[in-house]
Amino acid sequence: MASGLSALSSLNDWLTWQEQGHVKEIDLGLKRVATVYNALNSEPGNPIYTITVAGTNGKGSCVAMLEAVFIAAGYQVGVYSTPHLRHYNERVRVNGKPVLDSLLTASFSKIDKAREATSLSYFEFGTLAALDIFKHQKVAIQILEVGLGGRLDAVNIVDADAALITSISIDHIDWLGDDRKQIALEKAGIFRAKQVAVCGDATVPASLIEYANSLGTQLTLAGRDFNFKVKDNSWCLKANHSLVGRYPLPVLQGNHQIQNASAVISLLASIQAAIPINKESIEFGLQHTTLSGRLQQISSAPDIFLDVAHNAESAEVLAQFLKSREVKGRIHAVFSILADKQLSDVVKPFIGLIDQWHIAPLDSARSLPAKDLYRYLVNDCSQHCLKYNSTQLALQDVRRTLNKDDLVICFGSFYVVEACLEAL
Repeated sequence: MASGLSALSSLNDWLTWQEQGHVKEIDLGLKRVATVYNALNSEPGNPIYTITVAGTNGKGSCVAMLEAVFIAAGYQVGVYSTPHLRHYNERVRVNGKPVLDSLLTASFSKIDKAREATSLSYFEFGTLAALDIFKHQKVAIQILEVGLGGRLDAVNIVDADAALITSISIDHIDWLGDDRKQIALEKAGIFRAKQVAVCGDATVPASLIEYANSLGTQLTLAGRDFNFKVKDNSWCLKANHSLVGRYPLPVLQGNHQIQNASAVISLLASIQAAIPINKESIEFGLQHTTLSGRLQQISSAPDIFLDVAHNAESAEVLAQFLKSREVKGRIHAVFSILADKQLSDVVKPFIGLIDQWHIAPLDSARSLPAKDLYRYLVNDCSQHCLKYNSTQLALQDVRRTLNKDDLVICFGSFYVVEACLEAL
């Protein structure tokens, strides 16, 4: 079905049409998107050094760290990272800046013509647009963040020069299942023969290692090939390469960001022959990384944090962060979650930690109904809970009742963080 749109149409019109134009919101598989990609790239161009990043948690942080380091080192870098929080343009960045609407609509128009009768999902349109923009902006490096899984994700149409896998845990069970061994294989689908790859999960299932070995992928593994130790206001990377040694703590908050940084530096060490990076650029990049929605503090005294934690692993990390704060007042949670997430596993780390829950439905057809969430928190978990019509109203209401020693954490979904940012 033709869109009837052009390069001069508004970005909003294009996105509205894309949301309605495909039979499934999430439609994993490479055949359709690869066909259109090949049609768009029928004429050879200069190759772009490609890094693909997959994992359950930590993808966005690692992508942002890599981006900051490459910019500090003077490289032209493109980043494709999903989802966005405020504006669609956040998904496609060149040298740290979201691209203009006009670049996106021009690429969408080109893709629409090239696809002919092939139907594409919202995510596939965005992926192809990012790759088209990076090609024409002549970036030296492109960093592609996997949206879901790895093997069948649209970004995997590109044979990456290097791959980074962050952590592997249970999430997206409707698409990836609930078996960590199989999920690891889905993530490892971004590996290629003879490729450089790093995995930052020291407890990775053997299935990923075995798959890398079968391909001849040059895998560097946390716990085996590199490790780190935190001391005072710095940390030390231990490994057998030129970028080992002491580093300042990453500007992104949380001890888990040191794990992410160690994986990032290990990847940088692995690609030194192709993309030289010095330690000074790494230190500067880690100290100047920006990323919304990852323990993002939007207020102090009282402290208010935003975090996109939405699965068991990220919830546990967030709970440990709250415990480390030694809050003197009450802890409030502005919370909601998608229906396909493991609600009990996400809530469990916060039982006995959160004094008051403030819940609302998400602006998504996949939202868990607020009545079901309320029933679970109150009846099954014996939690104090207030229900609102929207996340924005929940945040506005809780802010009126806070004392300076209180703390608010807004989490459970990207939609929660997006709504809270809109409420500011």
